[in-house]
Amino acid sequence: MKQACRFHPRRVAHFSCPQCGACYCPKCIVIREKGGYAPGQYLHFCPKCNVEVEWVGAANVIDPVWVRMPKIFLFPLGVSPLILIGLFAFAVSLFSAPGLVNTAIRGFVWLAVLKYSFESLKATARGDLRAPGISAETLIGDIGPVVKQFALYILLMAAFGFVTFKLGPVVGIAFILAALFFVPAMIILLVTTESLFFAINPAAFVRLTFRIGWAYLLMYLFLLLLAGAPAFLSQFFVPFLPERLVLAVMGFAKGFYTIISYHLMGYVILQYHDRIGYRVDYEDFTDPDSVPACVAADPDQAILNEIEPLIQEGKLDEAIEAIQQRLQTDGIEGINLSERYYNLLKMRKRYGEMAGHGVRHLDLLIEDNKPSKMIQVYAECTKVDPRFLPSAPVLFKIGSWLNETGKTRQSVAALNRVINAYPNHPLAPRAYFRAAQIFNDRLMSAEKARRILTVLKQKYPQAEIVPQVDNYLANL
Repeated sequence: MKQACRFHPRRVAHFSCPQCGACYCPKCIVIREKGGYAPGQYLHFCPKCNVEVEWVGAANVIDPVWVRMPKIFLFPLGVSPLILIGLFAFAVSLFSAPGLVNTAIRGFVWLAVLKYSFESLKATARGDLRAPGISAETLIGDIGPVVKQFALYILLMAAFGFVTFKLGPVVGIAFILAALFFVPAMIILLVTTESLFFAINPAAFVRLTFRIGWAYLLMYLFLLLLAGAPAFLSQFFVPFLPERLVLAVMGFAKGFYTIISYHLMGYVILQYHDRIGYRVDYEDFTDPDSVPACVAADPDQAILNEIEPLIQEGKLDEAIEAIQQRLQTDGIEGINLSERYYNLLKMRKRYGEMAGHGVRHLDLLIEDNKPSKMIQVYAECTKVDPRFLPSAPVLFKIGSWLNETGKTRQSVAALNRVINAYPNHPLAPRAYFRAAQIFNDRLMSAEKARRILTVLKQKYPQAEIVPQVDNYLANL
């Protein structure tokens, strides 16, 4: 059973604290950059004990292989694997004629597909669930593992020949069937130990099979289906397509299912890395379908992670103090922390501090384009402090949005505050003009609108809006 986050029971835990034993999801732990000689590297701390936490392992984070299976089958649909598979299909079709050169070309491209598949297996086993990019390293770099795999197959065929020669064909067939069942385990050992001799050690691959358990049988069945899929599919289109096109389709299917097979084996290594004894580091884990956990995009995420446990435990004043300590050195950059701080102050009825933070909060809300929230915060802050004064852009936006919601009197009041508090701001002439529009269009007072526009022209004769004012006056 998967371990859940202490504060978010519906989220799986990524970390556990060695001191208090609590488990946390990425949003709850405190992240700090190492700094010094390790820029870009991060440490993860328990929000309660302030000690470095430990990763619980990939098995607690990822879906079991039988749940992940649909995504495993979609793995080759990335740009890089599709390009490589298409190239192999093209080579199989174009260089299908007998001959040394054609055979060499097909073999070279197939070797590239096999090398890429092996790199996919290794990347997946490390915890990177993205399809590797195409590069010299992934296609022709260190081909040692691929060579060892070919050597593995040669050794198995040699052993089959020896057993058949010594004990007869029946025993030989039984031997090769048993050996084929353990081939995935041998490849897994080849990847995790990088030793061919360890991979062909019966004590090692049989023990590994039992450690993985029935999931190994499920993987083996899928690998059998994938191996036979191209031949099975061919019977449906061979009679209807030209020979070259059939070869291209068969080549594409072979490459496609080969990459899936190796990715599947890598995923089994990842899921059972603790049982296998294979090390997977948290820093290497990358699942494009999950929320990134190493570094959050929110600039205030570290302090949010720190105060979350305090809020969950009802220690609201302590959470407020933690934020205020942060404010002594750094400001609030993101809307999430600003919203949390504002609501905490409101819940604790610390209205003076709430109004004080309200100015910054409204500035962030206008950046986030949340008009209804801005109107609410403005109303709350002006209620507890009639002298509350946001910035001119905020007041102008609030005045405009209040007018759109039908609150014309409140809208004019907000625009008047722009005019009175910020007479030299570039938005002041626009505030006059907007107020005049409201009086004419909403309050049916053309005379009042005319007087406002006349004052506007007297106070701001050089304003950019004056031509628009003249046009509006002409149509009153």
